[in-house]
Amino acid sequence: MPRALSPASLEPMYASIGNDVPRGRDWTFEPKYDGMRVLAHVSPNRTRLITRNLKDKSAQFPEIVEALRRFASRVAKPFILDGEVVALERGRPGHFQTLQGRMHLQSPAEIAARAKSNPATLVAFDLLQEGDDVLIQQPWTERRRRLERLFGRTRPGTLRVSESTRTGNRMIARALRAGWEGVITKRTDAPYVPGARSRAWLKLKLQYRAEFVVGGFTEPRNSREFIGSLLLGYFDERGRFCYVGHSGGGFTRASLESMYHRLRRLERAKSPFEVAPRTNEKAHWVVPKVVVEVKFGEWTTAGKLRQPIFLGVRDDKDARDVHLERESVQRWAHGDSVRLPSRRSSAAASVVRKRRAPTRGRRRRQDDAGASAASVIEQLERIEADGGDGVLEFGRGRTLDVSSLRKPFFGARGKTKGDLFRYYAKVSPYLLPIIKDRPLILKRYPNGIDGPFFYQQNAGAKVPVDVRVATLPSDGGTGERVERIIGGDLVTLLYLVQLGTIAIHTWLSRLKTLEYADYSVIDLDPGDGVPFARVVDLTRRILAELDRSGIHAATKTSGVSGMHIAVPLPARTTFDRAAALASAIAEHISQAHPSLATTERRVKDRPRGTIYVDALQNAYGKSVVSAYSIRERAAATVSAPVERSELRSTLKLDSFTMDTMPARLARTGDVWAASLKTRNAARIMSTLAADE
Repeated sequence: MPRALSPASLEPMYASIGNDVPRGRDWTFEPKYDGMRVLAHVSPNRTRLITRNLKDKSAQFPEIVEALRRFASRVAKPFILDGEVVALERGRPGHFQTLQGRMHLQSPAEIAARAKSNPATLVAFDLLQEGDDVLIQQPWTERRRRLERLFGRTRPGTLRVSESTRTGNRMIARALRAGWEGVITKRTDAPYVPGARSRAWLKLKLQYRAEFVVGGFTEPRNSREFIGSLLLGYFDERGRFCYVGHSGGGFTRASLESMYHRLRRLERAKSPFEVAPRTNEKAHWVVPKVVVEVKFGEWTTAGKLRQPIFLGVRDDKDARDVHLERESVQRWAHGDSVRLPSRRSSAAASVVRKRRAPTRGRRRRQDDAGASAASVIEQLERIEADGGDGVLEFGRGRTLDVSSLRKPFFGARGKTKGDLFRYYAKVSPYLLPIIKDRPLILKRYPNGIDGPFFYQQNAGAKVPVDVRVATLPSDGGTGERVERIIGGDLVTLLYLVQLGTIAIHTWLSRLKTLEYADYSVIDLDPGDGVPFARVVDLTRRILAELDRSGIHAATKTSGVSGMHIAVPLPARTTFDRAAALASAIAEHISQAHPSLATTERRVKDRPRGTIYVDALQNAYGKSVVSAYSIRERAAATVSAPVERSELRSTLKLDSFTMDTMPARLARTGDVWAASLKTRNAARIMSTLAADE
C-alpha cells in the first residue's frame, strides 16, 4: 500500500448541515446511509475497516473483509474506499439498529454467527486512492468515474457502489416515502479534504436524528429493569457539557442490560452537566464517554429533545466530538414550511405537503361506508402476492401506503405483517366501536416481535392526512398540548399496523369526556410459575365479591399471562374516583384471599405463588390493551373477552389467537360490548371505595 495515505491518520471528509436544497447541475445527490462510516484500506494481502475515530472494525465484519480481499486479488491492485457498512433493507439505505448489535462484538464465534444471520454490506461512495494514484485532489466527478470503472459490472452483493443522481427532488421524494434519515448532496467539482467538515458536502436531514453523549441514567420504575432513562448531552464550543433531555424508549431487555453494565463502570459522584437536570427517579452520574444515536420528534422551545428514542451505541465517534447540530430541512420535509426546492418534480410535490392543523375532537373523514373490510382484505392479499408493497384504497379518495407485508412479524416461521393487517381488518367491525374516540398509545415493533420496540405517545410529524388525530392536553400537568392518534376508523387502525403496532392500547376515556373514566380496570398479573388456572380461580372469586356488592363487570384475558376485569362506571366519574374504586377492590381481594392475591408492587416482595392485583392504570393518559387486540407473542394470542361460564380451570390463553378469534366472534358476537353496555349505578362508588 503506498504511504501517501496512511490508515493510522487518514480521516474521512465530513458533511456540513444543509438548511436548503442546492440548485443547479453542480450538485449530485446520494442516500444518507444508516450505518457505520469507514475508510476501507484494501490490498490483496490485508484489509482494514477504519472508523471515523480511527478504530479498526475489520474483525467485526469478516464477510466484508473477505469480499474486499477477493476483489483486490481480482483487480490486482490496492485501493482506499470511503463508504458505509450497512444492514440493508428493502427500500431503505440501511437499518442501524440491526447493524449496531454487531459493532461491539468480540467473540469470534458470535461474530461468525452474526455474519451469517445478519450479513452486512459495504456501500462505497468515494475512491481516495487506486494503485499508486492518490485521488483526493481530483474533483468528485473524476473520483466517481474511477470508482465506477473499478467496480465495473460487479453485481450488487456484499460490496456495492452508492446511488448517485443529479435529480435531487426525486431522491428526496423517494426518501420521504420510504422514511430515510436523509440525503447527502455533494458539489461535483470539489476535491476530497480529509478531516474537514466542508460545505461542499451537505447533509439534508429529513428526520430528527443525532448523536449525544450519556451523562447519567435514572433508576428503573415499576417492572422495568436495569435503567429507567439515559440522561443525554453534548459539548458546546466552550467545552461545557449541556443537558438536552432523557431517553427511555427504544430498548430491548438485552440492550438495557448491556447499557447498564457499560455505564456502571463509568459512575462518578457528581453530575458532569453544566447544569444538573432534575429527575423523577434517582440519577446515577457517569463520565461522559458513551456516544449514542437517538431519533426524536423535534426540539422544544426550551432547547430539549421531544420524545427521544434510543437507536444504538456509536463507539465509532469520540464523545468530545459530539456537538449540537443545527436544524436541517426537517420542518420543510414534515410540511411545516412552504419553502420547497425550485423546479420540484410532481413526485416531490405529492409527498411534501403541508399538514392541516388539527383541532380537538375534529374528525378526519371517519365514516368508512365507502370501503368494507372485505374489500380491504382482498387488496391486502393482492398486494402481498405482488411483492408486499402497495396502496390500499378505502373509497372517497382515501388511501394508505403499506409495505413489507411479507415480513415475518411473529418469529421467522410465524405470521407476517400481512397476516396482522388482515386480522385487524376482519375484526374491525367489533374493534372500531371499542376504540372509537379514544386516544391511542403505540408500542411499535418495526421488525416484528424479535426486533427492538419503542413506545410512541404523540402522533408523529408525518401522519397521512386521512388518519385521525387530535391535539389534547398532556398528562403531565404542564399545560403542554400533544397531537395524538385517535381510534375509530379503518384507515387509522391499519396505519397503526403499518407503523409496526401489534397491540392496540387505548385510554380509559373518550374525546368528549377526557377527564372522566368509562370504567375502572384491574389487571391480574401472575408471578413466575403461577399457572393460568390459578388466575382464573382468582377472577371467579373477584366476580363473586363484586356480585355480593351489586356490581357487574366484564372480563377478558390479557393475551399474555393474566386477566383484565373492567367495572363500567357512572357517567362523569373522575379518574380519582375510578382509581379509588379499583384500589379498594384490590385491597379487599388481597386481604380476603392472601394466598392468591397481593397488592405489593415490588416483584421481589410478593409472596410466592400470588397474583398481583394491579389497580394503577386508572389515571388520565394511562392505557390498557383493547379487547380483540393481538399481543406480541409467537402464538399471536389475543386479548379475548370471556363469559362467566367459560371461567373454568380448563380455560387456556392460547385458545384465543389471530387464527381463532374471527370465527369466535362470528359465533359469540361482541361479548365485551354486551358486558360493558350497562353502567353501574352511582352508589357503587361508596360500596367498596370511600366517598370523597
